[in-house]
Amino acid sequence: MMRFITDFADQGVILPVMATGFLVMALRGWWRGAVVWTGMACLVLAGMLLLKIAGLYYAWLAHVPIISPSGHVASACVVYGGLLLVLGQKWFARFPALMPVPVLGLALVIGLTRLSLHAHTLFEVVTGGIVGCTGGILTGRQCGAVPRLLWVYLLLCVGCIAWLFHGHHLAIEGTIRSLFGPEALLHD
Repeated sequence: MMRFITDFADQGVILPVMATGFLVMALRGWWRGAVVWTGMACLVLAGMLLLKIAGLYYAWLAHVPIISPSGHVASACVVYGGLLLVLGQKWFARFPALMPVPVLGLALVIGLTRLSLHAHTLFEVVTGGIVGCTGGILTGRQCGAVPRLLWVYLLLCVGCIAWLFHGHHLAIEGTIRSLFGPEALLHD
């Protein structure tokens, strides 16, 4: 069950979901939402890449185990959490104190799956959660008014793509280590 849940946050699912969300928003003429949601997700993913690379070098220099913040947690928070906040913005405008709840809930659920699968340490899950939750909340605050009925198209399309790509893995960790790790640079 943990593998099933965590696979929705794998980059093999997140990237097609991002592309689909962007296309749906753009085709419906909501450019502000498309740019803010996709741009924030790209910033969070780029930030996680830099943190993962920094963790490789820290481990290499300090002779400690590799520190690799959870990209699954960060991705789920910024992509799915940001989308939930955008689509529920009228409700969250009435109850602003509850705005972080969906994003924090995603961080908790995906974080627990990563911990139970022994894919990350608590520090790595919390780090991914902080980065992703920040991105998700900023997305919810910056997207602006959602066009009428857009949520129907988004939920339908994004949901179908997430199900269609569920179980696809991109093995990003290995790619990051082979391309950017200290050993890769020393062998060139």
